[in-house]
Amino acid sequence: MVDQFLTSEASDERKDQFRIWIETVRESATSNNEGVREVSVLNGAATANYRIALLPNQRWAVSVQCSYNCGNLSGVGTPWTECLSREDCVAFFLKIARKHFLSPCPRDDSSLQYMAQKEMKRRLTDGLFGFIEPTPRQDHV
Repeated sequence: MVDQFLTSEASDERKDQFRIWIETVRESATSNNEGVREVSVLNGAATANYRIALLPNQRWAVSVQCSYNCGNLSGVGTPWTECLSREDCVAFFLKIARKHFLSPCPRDDSSLQYMAQKEMKRRLTDGLFGFIEPTPRQDHV
């Protein structure tokens, strides 16, 4: 039973790791990101957005949010996640978004959520030139 709980040393180590992440990833990425890039379908019935930032250590970070704004209102999001390259950030976004929008949803062909799911799947697939990134919104400050 005691093994289930963190020791004081392990707890302190996790606090230190969190503090370092705040200082080296979260603060820099939040203040220096490119802006919110959003894929939205059916007047916002489903949205997937992400922000990407170059970090001072020349690595990159991405933050992702995906949601249905109808039906069961399910959503998923990630904190700033460090990646090796900008391309890895886009790939991370697509992995999270595709997984969320491929998850089962109501199968009523007339439901708004089901129609949004089908449209979002189409928008998130690689076309002839791969996934085309949306232009960042200007209201990201």
